[in-house]
Amino acid sequence: MFVASRELAQVGTRVNAVCPGWVRTDMGGERADRSVEEGARGIVWAATLAAAGPTGGFFRDGEAIEW
Repeated sequence: MFVASRELAQVGTRVNAVCPGWVRTDMGGERADRSVEEGARGIVWAATLAAAGPTGGFFRDGEAIEW
């Protein structure tokens, strides 16, 4: 991912990973602590980053987190 993020940054493309958290879906189950809307918020944030936004990172809720 880091190589792709460096190469694609030159053309304004961001490459990031997003963790939506533990979401109430078929996979997360009823006991998950986040709604689908809450989990999707960070994904939408990453998908709509400006060309000057971060690249090569791992994020939850628009904040960088450890790998």
